[in-house]
Amino acid sequence: MPVTERSSPHLPAWAWAGAYLAAYVLLDWASYFRPVPGLNITPWNPQQALAIALLLREPRKAWLVLAGLLLAEVVVRGLPPQGFTTLAAAVALTLTFSAMAWALRRTLDLAFPLAHHRELLWLALIVTVGSLASAVLYVLIHAGSMPASGFALEAVVRYWVGDAVAVLVLLPLLLVLLAPARRAGLGSVLRSPAWWAGAALTCAALWVVFGRGQQDYFKFFYLLVPPVVWAAVRFGVQGAVLSSLFTQAGLLAAAQIALRHDLTLFELQALMAATAMTGLLLGVAVDERARAEADLRASLRFSAAGQMAAALAHELSQPLTALSNYADACQSLAADPAGLDGPHRQQLAQVLQKLVAEARRTGAVTRRLRDFFRSGATSLQPTAIDALARETLEAHHEFAQRLGVRLQAETAAGLPPLRVDPIQIAVVLRNLLANAIESAAQDGGERSVLLRVARGDGGLRVDVIDSGPGIAPERLRAVFDAPASDKQGGLGVGLSICRSIVESHGGKLWAEAGPGGRFCFTLPRDEFDPAPAAAL
Repeated sequence: MPVTERSSPHLPAWAWAGAYLAAYVLLDWASYFRPVPGLNITPWNPQQALAIALLLREPRKAWLVLAGLLLAEVVVRGLPPQGFTTLAAAVALTLTFSAMAWALRRTLDLAFPLAHHRELLWLALIVTVGSLASAVLYVLIHAGSMPASGFALEAVVRYWVGDAVAVLVLLPLLLVLLAPARRAGLGSVLRSPAWWAGAALTCAALWVVFGRGQQDYFKFFYLLVPPVVWAAVRFGVQGAVLSSLFTQAGLLAAAQIALRHDLTLFELQALMAATAMTGLLLGVAVDERARAEADLRASLRFSAAGQMAAALAHELSQPLTALSNYADACQSLAADPAGLDGPHRQQLAQVLQKLVAEARRTGAVTRRLRDFFRSGATSLQPTAIDALARETLEAHHEFAQRLGVRLQAETAAGLPPLRVDPIQIAVVLRNLLANAIESAAQDGGERSVLLRVARGDGGLRVDVIDSGPGIAPERLRAVFDAPASDKQGGLGVGLSICRSIVESHGGKLWAEAGPGGRFCFTLPRDEFDPAPAAAL
């Protein structure tokens, strides 16, 4: 991705250049231990990651990288006797750092780096190849300074491991620091006691590996891996980069005190590279999952909004039709030439009373469904399910009569009241009855619907049975899916809503195959804490 040069609005460019040179020399000085004689190759070179980060942010500052390399040679290692060799090596390293930064700019999203595994794999590949190129060029330029013949391959490997491990550990942290969207998370990780507990475990593991005076350091090296893995799983990429850097610093400090052989240190560094990559892989995976969950929640909010709109449209269609019919009846009574005498006035008052009751019920259904879709909320109160069933059946009497369908009710005696949301359960009953009446109307013979309320296992069972064609066995599961409506003009959300409501009450709604349609649901008798759907 294209990168433009930027400077801080608070500090001039020369101040930033001075700060970079000071940081580069300081890192070089702090990591300059156990150098290879004649080549000054050290086990860890974190300053190289700082140079690459600078070139990532400001590609035209290659001259500043070159100046840092030369200044570190003079300050840390003393004025070198072979000035041309030193200059040539610094130029070669600057070119390889620039090439690595160029490749990283084209493979990483610097605004939000290490967001995907692909970016991490590109980072590892570019750092590995770039560090190898740096090692080969550096050793070739210093070929005349090698202490013995045949040492070139070992020198290349040591330089390669020292650079690659340092860059893989430190560069991800610098990438996070340079990205404001990522940087904010570092502070929260460092303020977390959990991360410091992991750091304490790392210190304990370092003591087990190095503090017992034994020479078999590799035997217990695996103890350094769990804290890095835990930090990555707990905090994502931010936790992984911080924990890897802490482990690397502790490893080098302990090795400086305990190790007597340089070869062992380089082998430990190779294991550290594997540990850092493991932590980064897990951190990226954790971040990807968190973003996927956030996207899913956002998608579910939109889905819930659409489902709520469809549910309201579905539930309001019947009461709005009733309101329209009542209004037409009022208009007819008011327009009667005979005038509003006593019987007509009484009839008008009854129709208006029904209109007001239907309007209030419509408002209550709208509010309760809105609350249900927002948070799964239910307003439980003791309710006689048999009485609610008879009331719902009576409300559908005119509709059934118009379609030539006979309604029947069977309720067992002595049914106990249940703690339910009466408006939501009424929504379920109305949907099932309306579907059953329309299904029975398709029957050429007896057109009937039976609503049965009886005792069930641990509560009550409600069956809605019609004489219609029924449901084919292969459609029993799909019938509750939102777009499963076969009715002309149907929205296909009624049964889906009913199932959600019943399940939020701790019950179960299912269909049984024909002949004849049969929908059944249960409601528990014992008091329970409702299990609302997650807030969407």
